[in-house]
Amino acid sequence: MLWTALAALAFGRVVDQAEPFTENEYWTLWQHFRSLDGHTGYSTMSEHNERFEIFKKNMDFAREFNQKGEYSFTMGVTVFADKTKDEFGDWLKQTSGTRPKESGKTRALFESVETAPDTIDWVSRGAVTPIKNQGQCGSCWAFSTTGGIEGQYYLKHNKLSSFSEQELVDCSGAEGNQGCNGGLMDDGFEFVEQDGLCYESAYPYEGTDGTCKKSSCTSQVSVTGYTDIPKGDTDALKTACGTHGPISIAVDANVYWQMYTGGVFDHMCNPSKLDHGVLLVGYASDYWKVKNSWGSGWGENGYIRLTGPANTCGLANSASYPTVA
Repeated sequence: MLWTALAALAFGRVVDQAEPFTENEYWTLWQHFRSLDGHTGYSTMSEHNERFEIFKKNMDFAREFNQKGEYSFTMGVTVFADKTKDEFGDWLKQTSGTRPKESGKTRALFESVETAPDTIDWVSRGAVTPIKNQGQCGSCWAFSTTGGIEGQYYLKHNKLSSFSEQELVDCSGAEGNQGCNGGLMDDGFEFVEQDGLCYESAYPYEGTDGTCKKSSCTSQVSVTGYTDIPKGDTDALKTACGTHGPISIAVDANVYWQMYTGGVFDHMCNPSKLDHGVLLVGYASDYWKVKNSWGSGWGENGYIRLTGPANTCGLANSASYPTVA
């Protein structure tokens, strides 16, 4: 009976019991944590033990957070649960390099001429590739770019294909992107407009800055332009997502995302501090559904729901989608 209860606790990842954890419960949660997508292991037993102690403190914090019930989301076991809050904050600074648009380039602005459905989920409709993992590289913008292209390619050709983030990291510097040090989705679209983009299988992700090798693969998609959503216009963003497919967006990802395991995220965000590129893949009356690039061992199997229809975490402040040939 004890094993069954512990296994269920670990499988759920949400730590919601009223009583403090026993050592056995910590250990069972720890074993589940070590099995998550994105966990890379430890080089020494000393490092393992140090991380386990941090993990236990985080589980205590998550349990107490969930018990208070002040917010509509839960915390628990994620792939970042062995980091301190300071370490996670430093990781965000390193890996979240999306900058607000500064180029002044003029592109088409979205106009709401259609009526958005009440709800939409492009994942269930087959327009979204499986969750990916950017690792330690600040390439979130590249994953948001490919996500936007993949959705439009599916809607145009009825074929779900995964396109190369690594090609964007290695090759799109002329458009203003900086590889693992950040970039913009619109600049990514402009690169694909000029050069096309290969399948991910032909130019696989490595998670580091590399030499451009686009001549070694064949472009499989081209972009003819892109459309920007008016800054902060959540109605336009809803209509664009509901009628045109997944939308590339930027958000403020912060330390409250560290141990997010599910529910509608309604904690503090700074809408003017956009530092992370993600993909809007749907919405309902009270939330936006967003695909992240932190692996399936985080959030709701790699996704997060943000409070809607508000401009939570600034998700409507730098949103766009491409047009594919």
